Amino acid sequence: MPYIKEICVAGRILEVRKYHTLRYNCKGEKREGRYRQTCECQQRVNQRKAERTLRRLMNTNFTDNTGMLVTFTYFPRNRPKDSKQMQVDMRNCLKKMRKIFKDKGIPLKYIYVKELGKRGAAHIHMMMSICTPQELKQCWTKGGIDIKPLYSKGDYKGIARYFIKAALKTEETEGQLIGKRWNPSRNLKQPVVIKQVVRSSTFNHGIRPKKGYILNPDSVREGYTEAGFKYFSYTMYKEEGGG
Repeated sequence: MPYIKEICVAGRILEVRKYHTLRYNCKGEKREGRYRQTCECQQRVNQRKAERTLRRLMNTNFTDNTGMLVTFTYFPRNRPKDSKQMQVDMRNCLKKMRKIFKDKGIPLKYIYVKELGKRGAAHIHMMMSICTPQELKQCWTKGGIDIKPLYSKGDYKGIARYFIKAALKTEETEGQLIGKRWNPSRNLKQPVVIKQVVRSSTFNHGIRPKKGYILNPDSVREGYTEAGFKYFSYTMYKEEGGG
């Protein structure tokens, strides 16, 4: 049975995934145990897929030297009634931010998510191009701002996971889907993803080093999916000075 070998280049990070897909004939493939689809199972699959997509987008467009993590908070008197109001507030903030970046002659890149708790606490989390606290204060008047530098060597999987959890929290609070779980600027580049159909006889023939990259040993994953099929994945990051 064939499987998919997927190679993704996202900024400094190179990901390799090997997995089976139900798009291809599964005849003759031995599964690990019996598979029975459940709502919870599908939710976990969807969440991992969302985290992977967002992580790759972040890795492609931001580096520790060009981006930062910002949390926009609300004063109690300005708390929004729902995520739609949060969207309006951020849209107004971004209008001011775009003008500041345009005056400086540099592009504004961003990805943000809305987090709304059941008790009314509201935050907007954003990964964005670097600017000063003073510039942000000019744009955001609904509450405070918290700025943190990026320090993950170009692999922002932890931030992507946090963003998705924040979006899921908002959906749980409102009891419905919120549309886009994250909101990106239109000038973001997409990661390069190459997929190959490969014979199952070569499923797990080890990790293939790539010149100029270093293996992250903690990234190696091997096992079985919820459907009972094998998977294998690992991540490499580009060496410093490797371009």
